[in-house]
Amino acid sequence: MPASRRAVARATELAFGGRFTEALETLGSATSEHAQWVRAYVASSRGEFARARALAAPLAELAHARAVRVAAGITLGSVLRQTARHARAEAWDQWALDQARTDAERAHALIGLAADAIGRHRVSSCDARLAEADAIGVAADWRAQVRLDWVRVERALTIGRPRDGLRPGKRGVRIARGADARRHVAKSRVFYGVALVDAGFLAAARRELTAALRGAQACGAGRVARVAHTVLEQKAIQAAG
Repeated sequence: MPASRRAVARATELAFGGRFTEALETLGSATSEHAQWVRAYVASSRGEFARARALAAPLAELAHARAVRVAAGITLGSVLRQTARHARAEAWDQWALDQARTDAERAHALIGLAADAIGRHRVSSCDARLAEADAIGVAADWRAQVRLDWVRVERALTIGRPRDGLRPGKRGVRIARGADARRHVAKSRVFYGVALVDAGFLAAARRELTAALRGAQACGAGRVARVAHTVLEQKAIQAAG
């Protein structure tokens, strides 16, 4: 593998691990499509959504490599979903699913579609997409496992059964820790913490959310940090008081 491709592959691993500054430093001045997608992923993970969209949109539409187009489409879906544009996110996730060829691509697109559905309170559609993603088999893909558990927690919260979210919430934290993925650990702790709040376990929730806030701040995951802070202020502390 050429040195430039090795650098981009390493940068991808660092980005997935929540080591964003190192990932960008490893990329250096690389201008390949894959390198540009890594930059889009990092921007999205940091909560820099306008930059993420500006980088990912041209790749989704024009990249020569199909895998980059799919990855960029999934990134766009994530960005749009996190800014409450679920219908537009769904369009990109469906587009990515239509373009997907590998099990990993299909799984991540389906997880996005499940999240889009629950964001629009379409529980049966969410269930169907979760079942499809689960049927693919994601045991070898820690990111897919964690993302599946995020949606499972969100589903449990949406239907008013927060205790159903405790097991996937805790498992998501464990899997992300096992992968040493800083942002995924922090975000998993947010989901788990919210489930704990709504289930009435306020002291445990406070611990998880405080750890999530610190972890997100440490790795530069701005959006996750803001959500953790908001939940601590509006739910955990208020409920405890």
